Amino acid sequence: MESPDLKTLVATLASNGIEFVVVGGLAAVAQGAPFSTYDVDIVHRRTPENVARLVRVLVDVLDARYRDQTGRVIRPTEQILSGPGHSLLRTNLGSLDVLGAIEGGRDYDALLPKSLEISIAGHRVHVLGLETIVELKRGSTRPKDQLALLVLEESLQRSRERGG
Repeated sequence: MESPDLKTLVATLASNGIEFVVVGGLAAVAQGAPFSTYDVDIVHRRTPENVARLVRVLVDVLDARYRDQTGRVIRPTEQILSGPGHSLLRTNLGSLDVLGAIEGGRDYDALLPKSLEISIAGHRVHVLGLETIVELKRGSTRPKDQLALLVLEESLQRSRERGG
């Protein structure tokens, strides 16, 4: 697979009317955190209409399949994406983690008020606010998250100083 094109991946979802909030590394990067990220993490609205649109775009446009080490091609389905679980996918534009909910059962409706709208590749997209990302990382016990927390807290402090 070629290098990931994460901006185009996000723009493809947005241009097809998918309702989602970008969470994780790309959300932090979009707000100035100095990270490298190699995938897109989204929490999607789990209404039947949105899930149906999402599956259509994932399968027909992005050639999405689960990251499976055996080489089998397993496609996402409406039934799976209607639940709160995590679907870790590979697409023709890069890796995409489609999350029904994140820590504490926070779903799209819970995260939307804690997001801000930014432009990515010419499309208005909701990204989880840096303050909420820091809050989530503080509650994590994963070593990767604890390391990222230092950089995120510094980025949040700089953002506050700039009045952001």
